[in-house]
Amino acid sequence: MTDIAETSLPAAGDPPEIVREEEAFHIPDDLAQALTEFAAVEQLSRGEAICLVLREYLRVKGYLKGAPVV
Repeated sequence: MTDIAETSLPAAGDPPEIVREEEAFHIPDDLAQALTEFAAVEQLSRGEAICLVLREYLRVKGYLKGAPVV
């Protein structure tokens, strides 16, 4: 399963505040399946599941301060 996520880069000649969506990344099939199952069990959208996993990982690693999200 492939998931497309995009990041933004300004086009040549565009003012800095104008940004375009262009870059994609691939989620390996095993991670995509686990994410789908996690989202279904937790009754979250795929985007919410991704944010929850990233938030908790970054919090545990010390990159994000604050209490865990319940």
